Amino acid sequence: MERTQEKSAQSSRDRSTHGNTGGALPNFWQRAVFTLTTFLSAFLLFQVQLIISKHILPWFGGTAAVWTTCMLVFQVLLLAGYIYSHRLVSRFPENQQSVLHVALLGGALLLVVLLSLAWPSAVTPGASWRPSGNTKPILGVAFLILASTGLPFFALSTTGPLLQGWYARLGGGHATYRLYAVSNAGSLLGLLSFPFVLEPYFDLTSLGKAWAFLFACFVLGCALCAWWSHQAAGVRHAAEGKAEARLEVPASSPRGLWFLLAACASGLLLAATNLLCQEVASLPLLWVLPLATYLLTFILAFGSARWYSRAIFQTLFFFGGIATCIALLYQGSLRGEVVITITLFSAWMICHGELARLKPAVHGLTSFYLAISAGGAAGGILVAVLAPMVLRSFLDFQLCMAGVAVLSVACMIYDSNSWLYDRKPVLPAAILAVLLLGGWVIYRWNPDLHKYLVRLQYYPLLVLIGAVCVAGSYLWRPPQSTHGRGFRFVQPMAGFVLVILFTFLYWSSLPVTALALSERNFYGVIQILQSKHGRVLMHGRTIHGSQLNPPFDRVPLAYYGPESGIGVALAKFPRPANGEGPLQIGVVGLGAGSLATYGRPGDTIHFYELDPAIAALSMGPHPEFTFLRDSPARVDVKVGDGRLLLEDELAHGARTQFDVLVLDAFSGDAIPVHLLTREAFDEYWQCLNASRGILAVHISSRHVNLLPVVAGVARHYQVPLMLVNNVAKDPYMSSSWVLLAKNADVLRALGTGQVLRPEETGEEGVLWTDERSDVARLLR
Repeated sequence: MERTQEKSAQSSRDRSTHGNTGGALPNFWQRAVFTLTTFLSAFLLFQVQLIISKHILPWFGGTAAVWTTCMLVFQVLLLAGYIYSHRLVSRFPENQQSVLHVALLGGALLLVVLLSLAWPSAVTPGASWRPSGNTKPILGVAFLILASTGLPFFALSTTGPLLQGWYARLGGGHATYRLYAVSNAGSLLGLLSFPFVLEPYFDLTSLGKAWAFLFACFVLGCALCAWWSHQAAGVRHAAEGKAEARLEVPASSPRGLWFLLAACASGLLLAATNLLCQEVASLPLLWVLPLATYLLTFILAFGSARWYSRAIFQTLFFFGGIATCIALLYQGSLRGEVVITITLFSAWMICHGELARLKPAVHGLTSFYLAISAGGAAGGILVAVLAPMVLRSFLDFQLCMAGVAVLSVACMIYDSNSWLYDRKPVLPAAILAVLLLGGWVIYRWNPDLHKYLVRLQYYPLLVLIGAVCVAGSYLWRPPQSTHGRGFRFVQPMAGFVLVILFTFLYWSSLPVTALALSERNFYGVIQILQSKHGRVLMHGRTIHGSQLNPPFDRVPLAYYGPESGIGVALAKFPRPANGEGPLQIGVVGLGAGSLATYGRPGDTIHFYELDPAIAALSMGPHPEFTFLRDSPARVDVKVGDGRLLLEDELAHGARTQFDVLVLDAFSGDAIPVHLLTREAFDEYWQCLNASRGILAVHISSRHVNLLPVVAGVARHYQVPLMLVNNVAKDPYMSSSWVLLAKNADVLRALGTGQVLRPEETGEEGVLWTDERSDVARLLR
């Protein structure tokens, strides 16, 4: 009965929403050009985001926050484009709209042509635009995007709502909102084609040139649509005595829900992408997957009302949310990728499905899109800018999940036909039974789960509270509402379900052990966990070093123990002067500073650390980790991207001939792709002692097999290598290192492992460059 009522209400809404505006129906060519132009604009809109973001990624240390900052800037530009479209359609006569917009497109096309002549391509700035410092990376990223792609992106962002407004006035009627689905389909293709089709086979400069050509095609298509709109306006003015109908949104429209649903969906997108990139790598593939899922839900929700069912997606979201919290808690890793994906899909389907239910008539579509864009920008600002300033961990993911749950209930309160007003006791009883069953499944799922989820001992108490709520709602019989459905059984259970979900979200944000320190900045979340044996440094959810309590505080642990590849290289390196001479050691990536323990008197160790917060932990009079302070070697720490700092030293003639150069600059468990390219290794070899230098590359990763990359480097430079795998009982002591040297005798002198030629590794070498890198094929 409820589904019939909902369908009837939706059908009535659709008839009022999609009514014809009174004009003649668009002909075949008009429909084709409007559709293709809308599709091309969305395709180019997302392609340019990926191209420019990947191009500037190495300039800011390859951190995950580069992409979230880029998305924030693009969301603000998108909001500006929607404001422009809304004001243009609602405040200017139709014949002036086309003239003004064609002028804007002409200016954007002229800028693209000029930039194509000045740079390698219109959307890949030259090397002279690379920032010299990283004191304000958010402003640096924003400036580069605005200078290179600001105006073209703004012009593209205006196309969706503007063309739909023009199409509605041409008599598009019910087909107008289909252009929104076409736009999202173009966005989806633009996203998915980049990591799977374009990135593996084309360099960024070639992609930038192709993008500029397609942008010119888009301008021509949009100009043609403007001409048709201008013609239609002239005909209608002649017939109606120049009566001008302005597009206004009804005053009763739920603008607040439009804004909040869009903000929550956008914030969840950025938060989930941040979490994913911290654990794997900051690369287009992992930027694309969450965003593609996000857009897919847009396509489904606005394509047809039958794709969104509250009963299905709210149930998936609740149980998926609890399973996601368990995945985040259980061993502190993202092992429930499938569960998390389903949860995110259901969350975005709720947000976008409710938006589709609340969409206005075509006369108010620019105001509707403006509210959605404003909400998207607000969600981006909250996650990318405010969250790192206010929160000390990635709590924004849990907050956005909670926001989806609250908004889902709010939308049902707004809709008098929702199941929230059902007076039948069957539904709350079923909810309670499912919660009891779910608790039993959680306990039976894994016999060791209680070690990580000891807080679940309170779950039966929560369910008991729910039972009391159901009994109380039965005893309390409020008056029946005027429309025959009222507050009785379901509302207390809905509130109880929210309490359970919020409880799990809160638990998933807590550390498993005692937390001594937690900080968050542009580069991620840093935490120090305290135990009775010592301290552990966490970056994201990955261990980046540890130190025991005295008197064992000078023993290197984790990936840097005496049996590890780097431990062997530093302890057994054939020193000059009969083994007593000093060494010059360079380390890209500081961590807790464990490698300083291998220094001897006379040695000099140069650390290059991207994150100033990490560097602060080992410096000052009272450091959190004392490896640097207690080292007998002279220790120097420089803050900034290791590759850029080394490049700057080479450019200014301050080149250090390192005996050992260590590459260990992981962010969380993310792979620093820009440190493993051919251009980067060209710089490393210039910094190494040609006769006895060793280049040590840390390749331990839960998600990416980096051995083919290092094998490809060895094959390109025709140098021998040694693979050192240290498998310990404690998984946090296990590590994989590859040692490279131009002199094979230096590797043999270490007395550990076998010196291999590149072709003897058993791996097909993969050589990354700054212009082209394909991480997808190396995912485990």
